[in-house]
Amino acid sequence: MELTGLQIFKYLPAAKKAEGTNCKKCGCPTCMAFALKLAKKQVDIEKCPNVPDELKEIFSEASKVQQHEINLGFGVKVGGETVMFRHDKTFVNKTAIAIELDCSDKDFDKKIEKIKNYEIERIGEKFKIDVVYLTGVPSDSQQKKLEELKDKLIPVLKSDDERILLGKDLEDLEKLSLKTDLKEKILELEYKNSSISSMMEQLTYLRRAAILKRHEPLTWPVMVKLSKDSDVFKTCAAASFLICRYANIIVLPEFNEALLSTLFTLRQNIYTNPQKPLQVEAKVYEFNEPDKNSPVFLTTNFALTYFAVAGELESLPFGSYLVVTPADGMSVLTAWSADKFTSDMVAKSVKNFDLINKVDTREIIIPGLLSHMQEELQEAMPEWKIVVGTIEACQIPEFIKNRD
Repeated sequence: MELTGLQIFKYLPAAKKAEGTNCKKCGCPTCMAFALKLAKKQVDIEKCPNVPDELKEIFSEASKVQQHEINLGFGVKVGGETVMFRHDKTFVNKTAIAIELDCSDKDFDKKIEKIKNYEIERIGEKFKIDVVYLTGVPSDSQQKKLEELKDKLIPVLKSDDERILLGKDLEDLEKLSLKTDLKEKILELEYKNSSISSMMEQLTYLRRAAILKRHEPLTWPVMVKLSKDSDVFKTCAAASFLICRYANIIVLPEFNEALLSTLFTLRQNIYTNPQKPLQVEAKVYEFNEPDKNSPVFLTTNFALTYFAVAGELESLPFGSYLVVTPADGMSVLTAWSADKFTSDMVAKSVKNFDLINKVDTREIIIPGLLSHMQEELQEAMPEWKIVVGTIEACQIPEFIKNRD
């Protein structure tokens, strides 16, 4: 657990009204200032000549790495976690999704092409394969194919890579990372005949040992290889569980677009920082080259809402506008309940966006969940007609069709 400035201050002379109070020998004006800087690791603890041994010991323990961060290359980082649960603070590096590729596979080249060309987008974020896990020794031609992955910023891990530490049986977790003195290590587990409950127990043990006990031998990222013997549904269930429960790298036995899409969606939800809501820029968005007679829709800047509505507007055979109001990344009802979506704020946004000069249409379609605001919005924007739209974004095409 990280020490706060106040926790550190309690051990210093000023808190105890002892000799050396606010002596300034550390370079700080007061003991409290030193404590705050020390908590942020902006000053060395040895700068204070009056630090008690008890604080040195506590600070040393609190300063130990909880989980090492390893850069696999091309910006793909794993590990570096500091909490057991993301709501405690946040998770740092997303679970890396790797595809196993066997050099003896007759479809090696085809699989490389699929991996290289795979990319999807969800809520404004693009996803691709994070890592290729290579087994066997590549031929010269295969090596050239692997080199092409560099253009897509996809690193390659080899099954005999010296950074990888095998600990398959897990009979003695305490000795798991003592088999090598390499500077960088990855603890590798095989999800073969393990049940989800036993694997969860093992992974939870590893994470607790690292995060809570800071047990150095187990403070390295964990990679889990999934079995080739399982069908895609079992693989999906296992991989989903592993994303939620502490695997830093997951090695999938094969390339499957449906599986990858599912896992990337789940991972995005798990690794979104709860302290930083997903949001888009508040402005007027245009779809399919709208003209002055195009319909105008309204929503907040919550990313999930925006992309759901945007997807439907893009599918319409004509142009449209979407007015996105600033709401600190909150959904429409949450923003309304938090006074982040009021009639005055909406009216101000519409005015600032100069929408009235963009369209001859004098109607704004608001979300169905905000139907109770229709009258007050109408009062705040008398030059516009406020129309109550749909509750679900997927209902927009049918709503528009029925209005024609």
